[in-house]
Amino acid sequence: MTALELPVRPLGRPTGWWGMLLVIATEAALFAVLLASYFYLRFRAPGPWPPDGIAEPKLLIPIVMTLLLMASSVTVYAGELGIRRGDQRRLRIGIGLTFVLGLAFLTLQVLEYREKLDLFDPQTDAYGSLFYTITGLHGMHVVVGLLLIGWTQFFAWRGAYASERHVAVQVSALYWHFVHIAWLFVFATLYLSPRL
Repeated sequence: MTALELPVRPLGRPTGWWGMLLVIATEAALFAVLLASYFYLRFRAPGPWPPDGIAEPKLLIPIVMTLLLMASSVTVYAGELGIRRGDQRRLRIGIGLTFVLGLAFLTLQVLEYREKLDLFDPQTDAYGSLFYTITGLHGMHVVVGLLLIGWTQFFAWRGAYASERHVAVQVSALYWHFVHIAWLFVFATLYLSPRL
């Protein structure tokens, strides 16, 4: 057998995985700047925070949203683990549940916006602007994550993945974990920190 006939196994992580890691690093930097801006304005603002008589954020809906994303990280991991073991059914169930949980998160975000828009909007003050910018940006990341998960699910039903061929599943799961972790920082900043 010559060198040309030997099977080629890539060393390390696939290029797509590294590419997604770079995308995540860029997006994480964007969230870090926005959250730093929030804290900068908060500590520079005289008086209470949130300002202009805006009440502290209620926690019930955001806590449920947090639990949904935590559960969705578990389900996407279960799906990825399933395909690593060659289990197509586990992959489909895992990413299907992830999609449903992500959709539930977005639904709750819309409900929260409807409630909050009666109290303040992005033009009310710096707090309102940052609140809607940060949560809106995160919501858009959830939408992108759902598109990736939906695309992955589409190909999972077509049998496109196997234990030795599932980079798209890895990349989608990696992005979804980022969405979950980013939300934890958003939740701590926007919902918990005003209570400190």
